[in-house]
Amino acid sequence: MKRKFPVVLSMMLAAGLSTAPALQSNAAPHMHPYNGVEAEVNFGSSGVDIVTEADGRKVVSGIEKGDYFTVKTCDFSSGLASITITAKSEGMSVIEVRKGDVSGESLGNIKLKSTDGEYQTFTANVKNLVGDNETITFVGSVGNVSMDSWSAAPLTDVETPEDPTQPENPDQPTQPEQPAASVDAYTGVEAENATQANAAVVLSADGVTYQAIRVNGYIVIKNVDLSNGISGILATARASKPKVSLDVYVDSLDSAPIAKINVTGASFKESGVKLTSDLTGTHDLYLVANGHTVDLDSFKVLPAHQTPEQPENPDQPENPDQPEQPETPDQPQQPENPDQPQQPENPDQPQQPENPSTTEGKDVTYTINSWGTGYLVNFKVTNNTGSAVDGWTVRVRKDQVSIDSSWCVNITEEGDYYVITPLSWNTHLENGQSAEFGLIGTGSIGDSITVTVE
Repeated sequence: MKRKFPVVLSMMLAAGLSTAPALQSNAAPHMHPYNGVEAEVNFGSSGVDIVTEADGRKVVSGIEKGDYFTVKTCDFSSGLASITITAKSEGMSVIEVRKGDVSGESLGNIKLKSTDGEYQTFTANVKNLVGDNETITFVGSVGNVSMDSWSAAPLTDVETPEDPTQPENPDQPTQPEQPAASVDAYTGVEAENATQANAAVVLSADGVTYQAIRVNGYIVIKNVDLSNGISGILATARASKPKVSLDVYVDSLDSAPIAKINVTGASFKESGVKLTSDLTGTHDLYLVANGHTVDLDSFKVLPAHQTPEQPENPDQPENPDQPEQPETPDQPQQPENPDQPQQPENPDQPQQPENPSTTEGKDVTYTINSWGTGYLVNFKVTNNTGSAVDGWTVRVRKDQVSIDSSWCVNITEEGDYYVITPLSWNTHLENGQSAEFGLIGTGSIGDSITVTVE
């Protein structure tokens, strides 16, 4: 089973069957995937090996991008709702299931995470397939996978009582589950996990796995959750030539891009662009290299600040602010000399760590991403007061940053400082909650900046 000759033949040899010339391909065993199938039982492969693990199990090993193995005579007479594989992965990986051979219709993608050398089970909903003599092919799309076995769930497990359209009803239940498995771009998306790619290839260098997208090539991220809207896009990328951009399209390449992110520098840096858009829902995002090859590590969508219900919060926040000021316990504390010096800006600026210990208990952290001619700073304000707060203010020295654009906040100037305050929807913070915002500037920036929060 470790050679290139068909595995069916290897199985028969192992079973002690004759290898006489009269042996025909139709002697292949019938596969019953509802009960589980060992991965090494296949009918052709490319780029993979069958190896024996230390525990004695035989597995199909080294499934990388473009590698595959095919399984024939599969009995899917009860339909196909999902496929579960037992496998191990060296990192984030994707196995694509195709109908027929390696060039057949895609039935679905099974996504795997790093298993630290252990075999684990991974399940994905797939398109329905009905028949008692079907062929499917497992194709490596991303990463490096070793597969031990696989099984299928029959469609009857998810059918609704409306049996007349058995094939269609199951298709519809698997589609609604896509939003549940939709891509959360607000927390970030790794480019190597693209659903489709054109003139792009996954590469690794210096510990970074990325998509090398040639000029006019693109990758597609499907089912991106934009339910919180979009006010900007950040991309961690690099380009070896000037005047290069990563253009972002929604759902197709037929319309104009919604964003053009300038990519500069030969090392991976985070660049961004601010947007004004009412786009919401679930969409496919196309990322196109413009001007030259773009090496894309990851990207992130910034949420918009609109929702009809949340503007009510500003009304609620103002009321709590007023009761907090008249509280008699606060009044006696204000005359205390130790508290008074902590409120002026001078003590706050040099001693950021003291902010969390103040009576307000608010904390601010930040990260700086600079690419030489510009920079992006992400901020996070956290409420550690032990109770809800309605309002916060961040101050940044004007001689340390130059703000060209920002998102999720209002910015005014006061003396030597930029005064940053929330919008209506992120004013109110429960205890432990955080609000995030960011700014983009031009020029250079230091490794650290002086930031205070009130």
